[in-house]
Amino acid sequence: MSPEALAPLCPKCRRRIAAWKLDHCVYCGQAFPPDLREGFAEPEALKWVERPAIPPDAARQLEMMKVVPMERDNRARSVVRGLALLSIPVVAVLFYMLWSVAGKFFSGWLMAVVAAGVIGYLVWTLSRSAR
Repeated sequence: MSPEALAPLCPKCRRRIAAWKLDHCVYCGQAFPPDLREGFAEPEALKWVERPAIPPDAARQLEMMKVVPMERDNRARSVVRGLALLSIPVVAVLFYMLWSVAGKFFSGWLMAVVAAGVIGYLVWTLSRSAR
């Protein structure tokens, strides 16, 4: 027996029915005629999975999640933001000390460009985390 004979075909796109319990084709959206499934047994592979009912406590929690806004703890975020703000002047001082020591061996503008890049990256990261 060919696979086409096991399940009816959509009248419009001629594909096998993919969702047996729906009244329309999932591929093209064509509504099925009422007698399309007559003479065919429901295929095992296309049956819907029957999920168990949600316990009442879980259903109540899900409803509360829809209604009550989730509160976030801003203290941890403000601590991280404070440390990030503190790191910018610390890095600037470290680069100044490195520039004063290594200025004898490297060109000063190269150290200034690297310092500006690192401090700019810190500021950019801090501004992104603030959003």
